[in-house]
Amino acid sequence: MRIITRCALVQFTLLGILLLAAGAAWPQGEWPSLFRYTVALSTDETARYQTSASLSGPVSEESSLKIEGWWIGGRGENRAFVGDAYLDYDRQRVYLAAGRKYVPFGPAGLLVSPGFFGGEVQLRSERVTLQAISGSLQFTPGTGTTRFTYAGSRAPADEDFTAGRIALVLTEPAAEVPVTVGLNGIDILDDRGSSADISIEATRWLTLYGEAAGYGDGDAHIYGIWLSDMKMRSDGRGTIVVWYHRKLDVGFVPAAVGASAYFEGQTGWAGGLYHQFNSRRALGVFADGEETIVTLFGTVPL
Repeated sequence: MRIITRCALVQFTLLGILLLAAGAAWPQGEWPSLFRYTVALSTDETARYQTSASLSGPVSEESSLKIEGWWIGGRGENRAFVGDAYLDYDRQRVYLAAGRKYVPFGPAGLLVSPGFFGGEVQLRSERVTLQAISGSLQFTPGTGTTRFTYAGSRAPADEDFTAGRIALVLTEPAAEVPVTVGLNGIDILDDRGSSADISIEATRWLTLYGEAAGYGDGDAHIYGIWLSDMKMRSDGRGTIVVWYHRKLDVGFVPAAVGASAYFEGQTGWAGGLYHQFNSRRALGVFADGEETIVTLFGTVPL
């Protein structure tokens, strides 16, 4: 029988508090208010068809609920379905969430980007953000960090973990080139890993980012650029281009067990293009030398 660990009490206590708060305020909400879906084709025969759908919306003035699922099918017996469902509470300085959720730490999420069941807490000030998550690994998300498409088929290890992050904005709030650095840590499999990341908003349309991580004898790094004209438009249209290099050692535990959305042994360049035609339709393309994926994104207000 699985032993309930130290994080279980925190998970269910937080979930209970949020459910009670949302239930009391449910008549004020308008859930669901938004339906989103994706339809994708991949050159990988084992994951040829990829779809997702989600319902989301407010359940009170400060709480929202999201339910989402991804279905992937391909050659042979490969079939995968994963989903998340979580309730959150968001105020100016505090953010709480409980349920099944995908949470990346930092701009890349190299060390920490799990699909997990548990709880999340954020404490925010003008220049410092403290973030912590605790729970059990459950799924690899269909869309993930710096990617616009399915992240791959994997059944994560059923392991409990705890992870924390501190992010510090080094520049003044009105700085022309904002710089944010972060320190991340994870405790899993009776061992600990850590990483440091940085994000530099060089211009309104160009962001440079990177992360270096270590866990035991395994190391990993990622660095890349993020180009976007979204901040310069107000017509519901825009384009994002991501180009990055990643290298993960074989044996890099967070990737091996599913605490990271990346995969152990991944190396080389990868990139993506996302174009939003209007507020309801978008198209994404991802390629990494092994596969190419084309994804249609749709949004339907309810």
